[in-house]
Amino acid sequence: MKKDIETDLISVIVPIFNVEAYLRPCIESILASTYTTLQIILVNDGSTDHSGEICDEYTRKDTRIEVIHQKNAGLSPARNSGMKAAKGKYISFIDGDDYIHPQMYEVLLEALQEGNYSFSMILGKQVYDNDKSYSIPSAYTKSILTQEIMIKSLFNHIHPQQGIKEVQAQVVWNKLYKRELLDNEFFQETGTEDTEFNCRIYQKSCQAVIIDIPMYYWVQRPTSITHQKVNPRYIDRADSYYLCLQNIPKENTVYRGCCLEKLFKMMINVRYHASNTPYRHLAHLTAKRLKKQTANEFLKNRHIPFHIKLSLLSFYYIPPLYSGFMKLCETKARKKHP
Repeated sequence: MKKDIETDLISVIVPIFNVEAYLRPCIESILASTYTTLQIILVNDGSTDHSGEICDEYTRKDTRIEVIHQKNAGLSPARNSGMKAAKGKYISFIDGDDYIHPQMYEVLLEALQEGNYSFSMILGKQVYDNDKSYSIPSAYTKSILTQEIMIKSLFNHIHPQQGIKEVQAQVVWNKLYKRELLDNEFFQETGTEDTEFNCRIYQKSCQAVIIDIPMYYWVQRPTSITHQKVNPRYIDRADSYYLCLQNIPKENTVYRGCCLEKLFKMMINVRYHASNTPYRHLAHLTAKRLKKQTANEFLKNRHIPFHIKLSLLSFYYIPPLYSGFMKLCETKARKKHP
């Protein structure tokens, strides 16, 4: 670590709600960071278990830790509270049930300061319970991400740039942002807060740098809302892409085309997965509303290939056709990975 950046403060924002079984490993992993100039902001979002007590306990152990206790308001308001309290030159987000590699901030900060980048990012790895997967490859690559790559990756239009294997563009927890990039930007309460937030941030960014090693450990909890296939929050994801569309200038038809294509795919997916659940009616109304708001532009956008328009509209208006397509995909997947 270069001496001239060892004093640059990183504000680490950790939203917390009822994760007492996972919270200690999360906090301990941050405290074990080889980069030590940290402001660790624990935001207890009205937890009803012992999470709040654990937060208070750690404030007595390390002066870098501060706690915000607030009434339960959700993930976005919790993150926003942390951002308002942040004093660092750089900002990072970690979920309260995940943990990080000890060298994550060291790697992110060094990469970020090597060029004129708006943020740096590593990869996240899915782990189960407290699988301490701390080993990282001895050799790894750094790649520059242009604004075009960032925004297209956000909508799963992965750029075929050589050397970039994977870009986890939607999430915020694998990134280190420059503070000025986030000025006057806050999270909205949507089904995919990260996606809508990053859509705004990427449009302010010139370029970023990605280090292709997994250093963030995303703990898979069976009780987590992200593991419930269909719920109102899942259905809200389609609305998140509509919010993204509203944030993209009208004249930028390339990015709007990418967003519209992703939005239609989400509408179809949401309706399909909710078809045999109590949320079927909600999913139907959401898809119907979004189609009415976007169909005209979807059809007119010249950057969406005709065959994509045809297939997505066919899937939308003929649900059994999409059901058959999905079953075929699932059958192929089972044969490939029995």
